Amino acid sequence: MGTKQETKLIVLIVLFLVTLLLVHGRVETTELGDKPPLNGYFQELAGYRHLRDVDLNADAVRMLDLDDYAFIDYEGEGGKINLYIGYYTTANKAYASHSPLVCYPSQGWRIEQRPQRRSLQVDGHTVSHEVITTSYGDHQELVLYWYQTYARTSTQVYRNKIDMAYSRLRYGNEQHAFVRVSVPFAGSTPEEAERVAAEFIRALFPKLVLFFSEA
Repeated sequence: MGTKQETKLIVLIVLFLVTLLLVHGRVETTELGDKPPLNGYFQELAGYRHLRDVDLNADAVRMLDLDDYAFIDYEGEGGKINLYIGYYTTANKAYASHSPLVCYPSQGWRIEQRPQRRSLQVDGHTVSHEVITTSYGDHQELVLYWYQTYARTSTQVYRNKIDMAYSRLRYGNEQHAFVRVSVPFAGSTPEEAERVAAEFIRALFPKLVLFFSEA
């Protein structure tokens, strides 16, 4: 019992220190003008054909408080894949991203399987993410998602804030993103869809890290 309380206290202290750093240790942050547009940057992805860019309506962009985003349909050997990246330049937008557990049901989707935590090794990095299965009528999708700051990934907002504090100390900025990969699997299985998604992430992740590191 005492161990749990001590752990909670340590987490609260860490979050308090991170908040102090993010609020009072502010340095000049990356401006959107310093970065190429996300949609254009990710149109070319090795092994995948760009099908179309999907436009979010103005209300969605405002609600998510986005600095930039990519919303792209691809096609690979395993079929169609959708990528969403919501990009932010400052830590004060850490809670702007909406988990699929919130936004999918609000659009009429059913969550068929509660989140399962996964990790994937890509070029020496660990991509920590969550996986859910969803449905809308006869349409079924496997959805993988995570928060990212440079090459650090997490499934929890509080951990992402810690990563942002580290990023500010090391790189001098707070840029971060919410990343979601969706794979339809009608006529297949969730396991096969997850394999397809994993291959896509292996192609995507190095380029995503490169995007963060470019001025």
